[in-house]
Amino acid sequence: MTAERYVWRKLSSARWEHVWPERLQEFADRLAITALAGKPTIRVEVFALTRADGERLAKTFGGTCAKQTRETQMNSANPRKPISIRGKLSIISSEVERSAAGRNAAVLLVPAGMAFGTGEHATTLNCLRFIVDFATARTGTKWTALDLGCGTGILALAARRLGATEVTGGDFDPACVRITRENCQANELRGVKIQKFDVLKWVPERKYDLVSANLYSTILVSIAPKLARAVAARGMLVFSGVMRDQESEVTAALKKAGLRLAELKRQGKWIAGTATLAK
Repeated sequence: MTAERYVWRKLSSARWEHVWPERLQEFADRLAITALAGKPTIRVEVFALTRADGERLAKTFGGTCAKQTRETQMNSANPRKPISIRGKLSIISSEVERSAAGRNAAVLLVPAGMAFGTGEHATTLNCLRFIVDFATARTGTKWTALDLGCGTGILALAARRLGATEVTGGDFDPACVRITRENCQANELRGVKIQKFDVLKWVPERKYDLVSANLYSTILVSIAPKLARAVAARGMLVFSGVMRDQESEVTAALKKAGLRLAELKRQGKWIAGTATLAK
């Protein structure tokens, strides 16, 4: 029998957005922060919790703890407009929005509020921009992708939709693995292999043209040598989930592992970047 999972939610002032990732560091891979349109408020959520953890968060920070189901997550999500990435990829949250997507854009259906990574947060958004840029540069060629800490699978699915011939994704949380597989089915995408694994114990068995890692900074630092081993000779690493005060630590670890920083974007309290193998 599958263990019941819970979700903790709390509304907070938008000015405290940068504080929550630090407060909820132990749940970094299951944390979602959503800006509420037209309001100076954010919704902070942590998914796939045990009941004890959910009640502990409610006791410590306020908010509510409720049993998590696919339906309650989708119903609780605020409607949002399609998210356009470079005019070439459109993230929609329902079939109703499909007609609003650009005709020339690849469309990806990812229901809002399912788990961390629905395209709205700066970390996910910048990763998607980098992936679109990479796919555009590789138009007409074959390329493969690996997504570490897949969450909803949005980065893995975006890579496949944009032309990756083979995509592998993984997450430590079985709920995220399930959700990613469901999103693959909802988008009728084949050629995407999703596995449950711990990136800290993960051993690269092959190389990929594109490796995406939207993970907490301490994890990026720990697995930097493995990330370098997973990137193909002419490939690229896309990384994010790093706060500005952690930038130097992460970039130093990547350089030490044999990666060369190619591009770095700073948005609010967050940074995202790309790297290639140093020559």
